[in-house]
Amino acid sequence: MLTGIYSNPERDEKLATTEKLIGLLRRASVPFVLHSSLRGLINGVSYFGDDCEPRPDVIVTLGGDGTILSAVAFAAEKGIPVLGINLGHIGFLSACGTDALDECVVRLAKGDYSVRRLAMLETYAAGKRLLALNEIVIYKKNVGKTVTLTVKVGGGVLSSAKCDGCMVSTPTGSTGYALSAGGPIVDPGVRCNLVVPINCHHLSSKPVIVDASQAVEITSDEETCIIADGRVENGAHSVVVRRSDVEALLVDTGAENFYARLREKLDGSVEEV
Repeated sequence: MLTGIYSNPERDEKLATTEKLIGLLRRASVPFVLHSSLRGLINGVSYFGDDCEPRPDVIVTLGGDGTILSAVAFAAEKGIPVLGINLGHIGFLSACGTDALDECVVRLAKGDYSVRRLAMLETYAAGKRLLALNEIVIYKKNVGKTVTLTVKVGGGVLSSAKCDGCMVSTPTGSTGYALSAGGPIVDPGVRCNLVVPINCHHLSSKPVIVDASQAVEITSDEETCIIADGRVENGAHSVVVRRSDVEALLVDTGAENFYARLREKLDGSVEEV
C-alpha cells in the first residue's frame, strides 16, 4: 500500500514528525511518497503531485485541520482517503495525535482502519469547479465596505441585506468558521447545509439550516471573492452553491463518537457528571 505524506512545515517544526513518520513507515516496510510541496526539504525520497501521480492508496497529513482540508481539495476527486495527524490546536478532523503515530503506522500496514464518507459542497468560479468539505464563503472584496447579498434557496428568496458576506457550510464545517459566525453545531450525519450570514446589518438575519438537495444562490450588488475551505478565488456577482457528487474520505483508526469529540475539542473544561 503506497502512503502519501502531506505535511505543513509551519506546524511540523524542522519536519521532525515527518521524519519520524518516514522512519516508522520504512521499518514497517510500507512504501511512501511525499507531496511535491516538500520537494528539496527531505532527501532520498520520491514525490507525488496534486494530480496524485503516482497514486497513493492513502494520504497522511501532518498539521491542523487546514492541512487536512488542503489535502482533501485534491484527494477527494481521486477517491483517496486522508488520515489526519494533529499538530495544530483543535484538530477536529484529525484521526489522532502524534502520541498515536506508531499505532497509526501499524494500522496502515495492516489495512486496519475504516473510512468515513463526508458530504462536500461545490460551486464554479472563473469556469473552474471549487470543492469544499467545510464551507464556501462569498465575501466582500473591499474591506472598508459592506455588500448587499440576496440569498435564494430552491429559487425562493431567503434574505436580502447588507453584510460582510455569507457562507454555505456542510454539517462537517459547522464546528469551524460557521460556528465562529454564530451558526449551530450539526451532527455530520444530518443531510443538510447551513446558510450563515457574516456580520449582517439586519437584526432578523439568522443562520438557517436547509435541505442538502436545495441549491443556494447568492447574488451581490458588486463583485465578491469566493473562499472554498480557505482557498481564495475571484468571484462574480452571482454564485450557486450545491451539494457535490464528490465525497471526502477521511480515515478513522478507531471508534468515533461525534459528541465525545465535540466535548473534547470544544469544551474540554466541562467536568464529567
